[in-house]
Amino acid sequence: MDGRILTPIPTPPSQRWREVRLLYLPRAVFVIGILVAAWLWRSAVAPGAIVAEAEALGADLRTSQAGVLATMNVSLHQKVKSGEVIGQLAPANPRLLDATLAVIRAEMGMLSATLQGATDRQRVALELERMQIDWMSHRVERAGLQGKLQQTEADLARAEPLYRAKLISEENYAQLTINRDALRAQLEEENKLIARLEPMLRIALANDPQLAFSSDSALAAAIKVQESKLQLAEVQLAPAPLIAPIDGVVTQVLRRAGETLVAGDAILRITSTKPERLSGYVRQPMAFDPKLGMTAEIRTRSTPPRVAGTTITSVGAALEPISPTVLTAMRLPTTPTPETALRIEFSMPPGLNLRPGEHVDVILR
Repeated sequence: MDGRILTPIPTPPSQRWREVRLLYLPRAVFVIGILVAAWLWRSAVAPGAIVAEAEALGADLRTSQAGVLATMNVSLHQKVKSGEVIGQLAPANPRLLDATLAVIRAEMGMLSATLQGATDRQRVALELERMQIDWMSHRVERAGLQGKLQQTEADLARAEPLYRAKLISEENYAQLTINRDALRAQLEEENKLIARLEPMLRIALANDPQLAFSSDSALAAAIKVQESKLQLAEVQLAPAPLIAPIDGVVTQVLRRAGETLVAGDAILRITSTKPERLSGYVRQPMAFDPKLGMTAEIRTRSTPPRVAGTTITSVGAALEPISPTVLTAMRLPTTPTPETALRIEFSMPPGLNLRPGEHVDVILR
């Protein structure tokens, strides 16, 4: 050996890349994967201790009396306001009302006959009663026309979808339309006649009050009885308005125009568009004892998830069956005997904008 220093043999780049690929790259990928998993777990996959449901106020519109659903002015998913008239309920038994009006007509005829038998001295005083009887007679006729018009409009409402489906002939549908228009015209004429008679009656009483009989006379008492009967018949014949109980959206339509209803039947369901509270269940065995005022964190199941704070506002006094919708959200199997749990209600955080029925995860602190 001559003591010379040998030049090291250079390592090819391919060999260095092979060392990086086999030795360092797997370790770097493993570390990056752990960091990404930790970040995802903290931001989006934090486990929820309780599944809660956003509950909204709902109300059923029910009938207060028996009748026929004459008109329905709303449809499914339509917004309504509290106090809004969304339909009308007509009397269910027009024959009974017709019989009542027939009795009133007969008794009014007896009063007219009584007027005809009066002496000449009494006729001047009886003219006012005659005018009042005529006015009441036209009101009776108007009440009868209103009942017939309501029944005809209900028949026309039932026939309209059948006519569009070609299940009834055009002649039958046209006849119903003609009958409705004729009754409307007659009712309009009766209203005009009553509107003319009523001020005349008031003017006569104001100008000469002595024309009227004493309130103790038999004829005056009979007229008052018939007036009360007529007012009762008018109230029974008048369609009852259906008024929305709350603000919200129509989520269920249970009855259609033309159907006969009894008192207490549900016509439709209205659901509020804004949930009022969050309801969840703590299953057995209970890992903690929930109390009023405990803080919690809400995580929505949307993408990206939203986070908000809340507190417990109500704790159930006893175990109760878990709501089927919450049971499905918890991915629990349904059993013949429903599982019971402790119901907890949380306050609705402002600005979270949850939809009714939406499920969220709640983490108790």
